[in-house]
Amino acid sequence: MAGRAAEEGADVVAAMGGDGMVGMVGSALIGRSAALGVIPTGTGNDFARLLGIDRRKPLAAAAGLADPSFVDIDAVQFSLAGGSEGYFLNVAGAGFDSEVNETANRMRTRVQGTAKYVAAVVATLRRFRPAQFEVSVDGDRRALSAMLVAVGNGRSYGGGMHVCPAAMLNDGVLDVCVVGGMSRGAFVRAFPSVFRGTHVTHPKVTMLRGTKVEISADRPFDVYADGERAGPLPAVFEVLTAALRMALPRAAVPKGA
Repeated sequence: MAGRAAEEGADVVAAMGGDGMVGMVGSALIGRSAALGVIPTGTGNDFARLLGIDRRKPLAAAAGLADPSFVDIDAVQFSLAGGSEGYFLNVAGAGFDSEVNETANRMRTRVQGTAKYVAAVVATLRRFRPAQFEVSVDGDRRALSAMLVAVGNGRSYGGGMHVCPAAMLNDGVLDVCVVGGMSRGAFVRAFPSVFRGTHVTHPKVTMLRGTKVEISADRPFDVYADGERAGPLPAVFEVLTAALRMALPRAAVPKGA
């Protein structure tokens, strides 16, 4: 529907929902002249937050699209096991974070936002163990025991977890966060720092940057991109520079572009 609206001459196509809906609509607009608008009504709304859109005021966000400002941002193209392909705009991950996302999506609770993701973290941690990952960034390969690998075009997911705190939506580079294997107790102690983005100084955290990222693991993991299941590892991610035009309310103050 979004692609058809762009083909029929729409100047702005707005996605009303959370990061998953924004990612799906935005994917249909990559390389087109129509701009993507965001009306935040989802669980985490991390992408809207990154764009400076007040996630508590979706009606104001909608009204602001009547006379928007425009900015071009990067997108990420991915290919997965079995030949499936797609795009994402914010963050993709595999490992502990993707299993947390799956847990959160299955939860039936009135609790939303950050609290829902924290509850999913606690539930997933009870059964999770580190895996052996191989990560390649622009051809530089590393094999390591890890909890998760996250690839960020944007900075945060899960309702405010700043997994790639230095990421910018328009710098032509992907930020990669590798959280090394650790005990449950060590992970619980380190976990709160992700909400401040200070986890990057932890000795078990490795931050990498590049334009092409390849990830595989010694056991099956699904990749979750923009909060939605994309498919299984192995995966290849490549940045697409200035691939998507964004329509922003003039009151928005982007934090990552």
